[in-house]
Order: sequence, then C-alpha cells, then structure tokens
Amino acid sequence: MPIHGSALKLSASTIGLILGAFGSAVFVFSLILPWVVRLVDERLLLVVTMAISGAMLALIPLMTSVPLLIAVSFVLGLGLGGTQPIIMSMLYGAAPAGRGGEAVGMRTQLLNITQAAVPLTFGALGAWFGMAPVFIAMGVALLWGAWYSRKDVKGEG
Repeated sequence: MPIHGSALKLSASTIGLILGAFGSAVFVFSLILPWVVRLVDERLLLVVTMAISGAMLALIPLMTSVPLLIAVSFVLGLGLGGTQPIIMSMLYGAAPAGRGGEAVGMRTQLLNITQAAVPLTFGALGAWFGMAPVFIAMGVALLWGAWYSRKDVKGEG
C-alpha cells in the first residue's frame, strides 16, 4: 500500500490513514469473531473471507480515490482479520491427538519462510512490472484458494 499510495502522490499521513482502516477492521473483526463463528461454520467463513480478501486485493490497483482506498482497505481487513484465529483453531482441531504443537510449529515455520520470500519476490516483480500485477496476483491466488476450498464446505473434500 505505501508504494501504491506513493505512486498516487498521496501523503504519508493519507497512506497511514488507509493502513489504519485495515488495522481497525482487523480489530473489529477480532472482537466479533466469537459471535460470527457461532453463527457460521468455520470452513464457510474461511472460504468467504478468502474470497473477500482476494477481491479487495485485486481492486486496490484500480482505486485512485482516497475514500475508496479506505473502504477497500477496511473490507480487506475484515476479510483477513478473522483468518488467522480460524486457521489456528482448525489446524489444532485437525492435528492428531497430542500433536497440535507440531502442527502449529510447522505452520509457524511455513509462515516465517513466506514472510521472507514473498516480499522479496513481489518486490522484484513490483520493480519490474509495477504494483498492479502484484496486487492482482495476490488477489487471484486468494480467489483461487477460496474456489478450490469450496468443496470442503460442500462436504466433497
């Protein structure tokens, strides 16, 4: 977002406001997550939040208006805000008895690897092609993941 905002000639304060909308949404969703999980199946919620996040990421490069960027950032925060607790809960529940710690450890290891590799990869791609393909690629990846995971919600997996 800072690179996209700079390309749009937005001030640092405005970019911070957009990023703050994302953080606010993550906080809001974390507060309502226990209530939402009681109403909606975790698998369905995960697929829906992945689809919402993917759509919002794909929309970011199309947005040039600050109010629209704030709105998209907020919705993206809602989409991503609940995924980590849901994934951790599902992972722990799916792990064999007594091996939940190992499953969480493997998830943490993979997360750390991606936190190092993805910024480097997407930074290089962004330098070569601009930020729009990076946002779109991330959005498409999440949308594909949601589409692929839908069978688990339907009970086909």
